[in-house]
Amino acid sequence: MVRRMQTTVKPLLGPRAAGAYAVLLLLVAAGAALLAAGVLFTGVTRDAADVTVYLSNSVRLDLDDRLDLPEGAALLGNLLPVQLHVPDLPLDVRLLAQSGDALLLLSIAVGALALAQVLRTVRAGRPFARRNATWLAVVAGAVVVGGCIPPVLRNVGAQAALGHLEVRGDPPFVTWSSFTWTPLLLGIVVLGIAEAFRRGAAMADDVDGLV
Repeated sequence: MVRRMQTTVKPLLGPRAAGAYAVLLLLVAAGAALLAAGVLFTGVTRDAADVTVYLSNSVRLDLDDRLDLPEGAALLGNLLPVQLHVPDLPLDVRLLAQSGDALLLLSIAVGALALAQVLRTVRAGRPFARRNATWLAVVAGAVVVGGCIPPVLRNVGAQAALGHLEVRGDPPFVTWSSFTWTPLLLGIVVLGIAEAFRRGAAMADDVDGLV
């Protein structure tokens, strides 16, 4: 008789690796939360803010002339980003200017914390624990919020800061906010994974009920 060969499937993420990654994510969450608090603290204690603005077309063309570039060479792009330091701003404008970075860091903290909870159950051998679907839904929300809202807040904060500058003539700076579908698509993917975990948990409960 020929004995059947037994094959062992190596897990993609073993208990030790899951535990190590969970600890790493917890450290990331704590660091991001501390950085967010630091950003807001800076907005409260400083009387100025640094905002991202873009050089206007007239300034860009003027730079072409001043740089004395060789014939045929020119600066490309209609929007050239620069950091603008705006002093003597009221508290609400300073906090608004910092809110985009703070929200991004808080989203990273929440997403990392939620994903760490999932990895802890993987380490414990319970990948389809009931709460994992909820934790993954939190991750999806953090991805969407952190990817879509901070650019809008940065743009609004930059507009508010520029409103306090007394610039004569044509303004040398403009504000601009871009929108990308990537965070929404990633959020949908994570939600799909969350639904798979939810159904896996329901199937695990059914199997336990039959035993």
